[in-house]
Amino acid sequence: MNNEKTRAYSVPNDDRRRGKRHNINLNVNYSMGDTYLYSKSSNLSELGIFLVSDTPLTAGTVIQLRFDTPHGTTPVDVTGEVVWIDPGSATAPGGMGIRFIDPSKEITARIRTIIRTIAYID
Repeated sequence: MNNEKTRAYSVPNDDRRRGKRHNINLNVNYSMGDTYLYSKSSNLSELGIFLVSDTPLTAGTVIQLRFDTPHGTTPVDVTGEVVWIDPGSATAPGGMGIRFIDPSKEITARIRTIIRTIAYID
């Protein structure tokens, strides 16, 4: 992989981040088919999550994600799609940007609660 970020879509930068990202580190389990993997997040929004990974999946890959809530309630289960890859640098880890695919209102509300709890926002 070269040192440039890759995207699954040709989306103008103005439209790419409609949801504000918050620096939130979560343990995230994710799977595709019979393959199960583990990562940590470096940021989270209501629309997606960035997973730190030395071996990111290909842009366009659909995965199932599961991450815990701060208070240990039922984990959040949501489908996501890899929409961009960042190979990282000497000062920042690489990984993949995941867009949540059609989360329910309940899941979106739970993600919002995680953000408010950890990032201390209104």
